Amino acid sequence: MNFLRLRKDDSSQMLKLAFPAMITQLSTTLVQIVDTMFIGKIGPLAIGAAAVTGIIIFNITAVGDGFSTGMVAAIARMDGNNDRKNAVIFSTTGIAALTFLGILLTPFFLVGADPIFKLIQIPEGLETTAWDYYSIFISFVPAIFAFTALSASFRARGDTTTPMVVGFGINFVNIILDWFLIFGKFGFPAMGVRGAALASGFSFLSGSILLALISILSEKGLLQFKRTNFSLSHLIRIARVGFPSMIERFAMSLSQLMVMALTVNPMGSLAIASFHIVMKLASLSFMPGFGFAMATATMTGQRLGASDPEGAERMIWTGTFYCGILMIILCALYFVIPGPLLSLFTDSSDVIASSTWPLRIYATLAIFLAPAMVVRGGLQGAGDTAFTMKMMLLSRFIIRLPLSWFLGNFLAMGLTGVWFAICMDFILRGVVFMVYAKKGIWKTKKI
Repeated sequence: MNFLRLRKDDSSQMLKLAFPAMITQLSTTLVQIVDTMFIGKIGPLAIGAAAVTGIIIFNITAVGDGFSTGMVAAIARMDGNNDRKNAVIFSTTGIAALTFLGILLTPFFLVGADPIFKLIQIPEGLETTAWDYYSIFISFVPAIFAFTALSASFRARGDTTTPMVVGFGINFVNIILDWFLIFGKFGFPAMGVRGAALASGFSFLSGSILLALISILSEKGLLQFKRTNFSLSHLIRIARVGFPSMIERFAMSLSQLMVMALTVNPMGSLAIASFHIVMKLASLSFMPGFGFAMATATMTGQRLGASDPEGAERMIWTGTFYCGILMIILCALYFVIPGPLLSLFTDSSDVIASSTWPLRIYATLAIFLAPAMVVRGGLQGAGDTAFTMKMMLLSRFIIRLPLSWFLGNFLAMGLTGVWFAICMDFILRGVVFMVYAKKGIWKTKKI
């Protein structure tokens, strides 16, 4: 990998796609971060409830995220080959299938809440508040799945601007509804955490409706409700790429859930609140990774569709380089001024004190997230989701989970040990993904 030989045209295309994708992810993440900031004003108990339910919700939405990976790979490959007909079929089939899946699964997610809460050992006193948030948010899973699929269809054909603009819209809706519903402003009832969940749900619902309308009415839209645009064979091809990614995303979220249940939750409500806040700040630094991973997935798929495998590899290294620069800048702030940043989420001096060094440890090692996220995105855009799935299973369950418990609980290092273990996980993945990408096996994958 030679960063000094970056091509101007590759850089231009990458940045044009990556920055809107980054802002889109930032807007989506802010929906949850704003909730945390508002919920933090209610108290540590409310933050803890949002933390434990947030991990469960991440497990559930991982299904939609994984499926959309298959959509991006398939649509981008068709777009690179100038095959609009099949791009429309992949898009329409994928959006309809994922939305319907959300409708089917929602009742099971609600009925299964009690055993899930018991499995992850939610501390006494959090159950009621956690259920209040979870039960409302989960009701919007079909809208969240639809939003995920629609966003993927735009990104796959190189349009990251439309999801960005809509992302701004849903973030605005969430902030306004949070203020109204959590604290009871302008005649609305003060609903607390239930209001936060309702605000987030409605923001995703409004976003999915708007994206659907744009996709249907736009000349370049790929959502066309015709009988011939629903294809079982195309759905199978999406699933062939998307299913390993679904397992991978589920492994990511399940391992995080297990870290919470086995390591963080036994430390008590203070540790839960601290872990949640550090994770929210860390999620902001994920934005360059998400943005460049999305752009790289699209560009890799399109270049392979255009029979340009060398160009596809160049896009992987181009995205990794620019992502690394941005993550270094952002994480430097985390290391230098952790206190003011943590105070945005809580007024509790105890929570801030217990979060400071975990945040600094993360900031020191987060540079390895650039290859861990961006190279992985390129491999997935090429349709090589089987390898990324295997690597995720290995690093999460062999490295992150046991090391978190060993350092955090057995050696009594607390959250400092947990965050060090988390960093060891993505360092391993970053190095392995770079080595694998250079081998070039992924360039021959068929969709």
